[in-house]
Amino acid sequence: MTSVGPEAGFAADARPACGSCGTVYDPAAGDPGRDVPPGTPFGGLPDYWRCPGCGGPQHGFTVAAPPGADPMDLRVAALAASYRLIAERDMAGVPICNAALSVEALGFRPHGPGWIGCVIAPWFLNAVLIPRDPALWEDRRDGDKLEVGLPSGAYRFTAARVGVLGTLAVIPLASAMNVFADQQDARGGAVLALDHLMRNPQPAPRPEPPPASDADATKPALSRRSLFGGGRR
Repeated sequence: MTSVGPEAGFAADARPACGSCGTVYDPAAGDPGRDVPPGTPFGGLPDYWRCPGCGGPQHGFTVAAPPGADPMDLRVAALAASYRLIAERDMAGVPICNAALSVEALGFRPHGPGWIGCVIAPWFLNAVLIPRDPALWEDRRDGDKLEVGLPSGAYRFTAARVGVLGTLAVIPLASAMNVFADQQDARGGAVLALDHLMRNPQPAPRPEPPPASDADATKPALSRRSLFGGGRR
């Protein structure tokens, strides 16, 4: 059964369980012993938080997904919800943010080990690769480089840990977000960037033959007879 973290469209009071030991995180209680106050949703846990029962990672906690839910849609929703939480908690009023923009995930499609698309936020525009297996890059630290092949070539992504999604692979596409007038403008930039990344390279055009000289024009054209010695004998 597919399962995801509570950021993926689930209520803030969802009680996810550790897949390894069964420990349940209760947002009403929090985890005061680890400086997590009561009322903290799972999506608001600090990066250092681990399962109190077995020390497992956050991405090991799951809640059952609705029947028939698309895993990609759930992961993308979780990604957008995680960045919305960051926007509300940490980035409100920060000068680098473009107040005309909001968090939005768009263009996601299957690729390689997961799903790739773009995320718009008031402070960045990134291409993001979400792994199907949240543990795929668990040995990588934030900022580590990952080389991933895309249709247009090989790119160096940056590792970024995001809660229950595990470690994502990210390419910064724009950091000065004031270049975008509004959300629609930012969407256009995201679509163009993703189209470039996911487009197969076109073969180089064949060079045009040099123009024939007057001397060449007087030469007889090649024929089957001239190539194979005058035909039958």
